[in-house]
Amino acid sequence: MKVYIGRSKVGGRLRAPRSKSYAIRLIFSSLLSPVEIEDLPYSEDVIASIRAVEALGVRVSGAKFEAREGPKIVSERIYVGGSATTLRILIPIITVIGGKIYIDGDYTLRRRPLDAIVEAIRYRGVNISSPRLPLIVEGKLDDNWIRIRGSESSQYISGYMIAFCLKGYGDIYIDPPIVSKSYIYLTRDILRDFGCYSTININKISVEMVEKPKLVRKKVEGDYALSSFYVASALVTGGSIEIYDLPQPRDYFGDHSIIEIYRSMGAYSKYVDSSWYAEAGDKYNAINVDIDDAPDLGPSITPIAAIANGITRITGVERLRIKESDRIETIINTLKSFGVRASYKEGFLEIEGKRDIDLKEAVIDCGGDHRIAMMASVLALKAGGVVENAQCVNKSNPNFWNDLKTIGGALRIEN
Repeated sequence: MKVYIGRSKVGGRLRAPRSKSYAIRLIFSSLLSPVEIEDLPYSEDVIASIRAVEALGVRVSGAKFEAREGPKIVSERIYVGGSATTLRILIPIITVIGGKIYIDGDYTLRRRPLDAIVEAIRYRGVNISSPRLPLIVEGKLDDNWIRIRGSESSQYISGYMIAFCLKGYGDIYIDPPIVSKSYIYLTRDILRDFGCYSTININKISVEMVEKPKLVRKKVEGDYALSSFYVASALVTGGSIEIYDLPQPRDYFGDHSIIEIYRSMGAYSKYVDSSWYAEAGDKYNAINVDIDDAPDLGPSITPIAAIANGITRITGVERLRIKESDRIETIINTLKSFGVRASYKEGFLEIEGKRDIDLKEAVIDCGGDHRIAMMASVLALKAGGVVENAQCVNKSNPNFWNDLKTIGGALRIEN
């Protein structure tokens, strides 16, 4: 699919897309207690997580998810598509449940490493046949604790938090550094509603199942990182926008921190009563920012940095190498296609802002990466352009292109 994007002024009011990270954690928590999930977004990653829990004995009936006979492997094979979150939460759960299963995914996920989990369960009663998909997981963890590197993905840690809740209790020892900490806190917050409580110390997490609710009813929250591409579209094109039905920003650095980041760059950007209000500034300032705890914000910051005065430096970007694409490379190449200088230097991404009138029209192949497609669309609304393989947004936000039209984007979609 190709999307042809003309110069547009974007603005208006839009409901926030639902969070796939929140939804996937709710779906896996159905292994603990039955759950009714309101506003479930049927993106590709969410559908992959539904297939995964069905393979572990969860019955899905409309919005209700229930493991009636307790979690156990009921399918010999699971296909997780391109969902790294599903894969990295699923493997820890399988190691605790025990059994044998074959797992595979699409080409984007086959390139992503699983070294940390392979190392963690070695000599612990479980065998993983390969550090890359496809693979077989076989065996059962020999105790209620795990030690794992925190530098590859926090999703393994979330997986073991859920898995040890299934066992009743457990300890996770994490070898630093720990990346994407905000998603560990998100898992902690969700598990509370399922009667499982977590104590998070510097490098140790202890979980305990205190009570088992008969039924949990939850609504999937709005997503700040996905919403940011609509806001950025308004900011670069001189518009104003309200994104409504978003959760209260939490007290740690996470995707919600994009509100303050845009404000620090010169936009009007504020959260009031479940809505994010934003309006374009007269000019934008370069910033230095560390996104290690919320790396998905990289593509959200980039379009504003591209037209900011000065050089923006984004640190904590190493994990961008192992996203759906090598996101450091695809961000740099996308920016260069629009005429913006960008480079990677000694642990940080550097973007040299230029006047927005100097942006040039570009044709972008997103490389199967949903966030690169969304990032490119923001700059194309200012300069004009084409996004090829644009269906990749279905991974997280299937409504993205229609939403962009709704708020004024001049788009033509060619299937």
